[in-house]
Amino acid sequence: MTVKGTSTVESNLQKVFEELEAARKMQDDWMHHGVDFVDLYVENAGGDWLERWAKCEEELEQIKNKQVDIEAVKVAIGLDDFGQTELLETALSSRCDRQEESPAGEDVKQKRLSLLGGAIFGAVVTDYLYREYPELDCDAISALKARLADSQKLSEFAENLKLNELCRGAASGKATKPSEYNRFLAQIFEALSGAIYLEFDRDFLRAGNWLIQQSIEPTIGEHFDLTQQSKSTLLNELKRREILGADILEAIAIDYLYNRFPDRNSSQLTRWKNLLAAQEIFPKDFKAKLGSHYLELESNFSRTRDWLVDNFIKTAVDELEEEIGGSSVDS
Repeated sequence: MTVKGTSTVESNLQKVFEELEAARKMQDDWMHHGVDFVDLYVENAGGDWLERWAKCEEELEQIKNKQVDIEAVKVAIGLDDFGQTELLETALSSRCDRQEESPAGEDVKQKRLSLLGGAIFGAVVTDYLYREYPELDCDAISALKARLADSQKLSEFAENLKLNELCRGAASGKATKPSEYNRFLAQIFEALSGAIYLEFDRDFLRAGNWLIQQSIEPTIGEHFDLTQQSKSTLLNELKRREILGADILEAIAIDYLYNRFPDRNSSQLTRWKNLLAAQEIFPKDFKAKLGSHYLELESNFSRTRDWLVDNFIKTAVDELEEEIGGSSVDS
């Protein structure tokens, strides 16, 4: 938002508050003086103060629940041609002071996006570290991912994109604990990541490139202590592929469940994912093998997703629905 635009908003807001204050004073005088209060406002006795009161209240409510400035968000994230603007609206519509989500509310949609975006971000980070640091110690990969996916770091990513200024409910979190506010901003960033992934038609490479350019590459230099830890052993490579496969599996499972069950909230989707893991549908050492298969497919996420869904996930979910029913899983 420009300085001129900000000044205009502040001026209009001040005007609304002044008018509302005047109208409220009239009401107080009415309560204290009865019908004689009109003598205090003789020039305005036949005016439209009551209508003006209602208008002020309505304008204040609109300001309180203002829409996200989509054009400003597009500029901030460097995607001026972002088409599915409702995704941006959802991603930035959360309020920091909400404690529970309503089944039919925008909060549910935002948390679904956050779950999806968080899984995609985790897979992008691991894929990036595997490719850019071919001999990086497996433990260093895990530690680096933990640092980059930490709420504090994700909230910094959000602030770097000015999401704390553009998000509808960010102001409501200023009185909360710093850790809670960081988690709130982290969730906003994850939801934005999910929105961008969907805008790119679930193209992992394009979404990954945006995340790498905007957030990962600019900060990876802060972790020199870990990026220099290398180990050229067969066992290390096997564990590296296992870590890669685990995060690819997580992202594909969440992506599939998100699209298959559009009416289920984030907690329900997480339960479904956990049930899949408990079913033991994957062969021994599957995560390492999946990592190797992903590399054999030239790190093509879409082809890996199709293969994994067709051969394992879809059938397992179908069987779970028949065995225990959707309502049992979601309770």
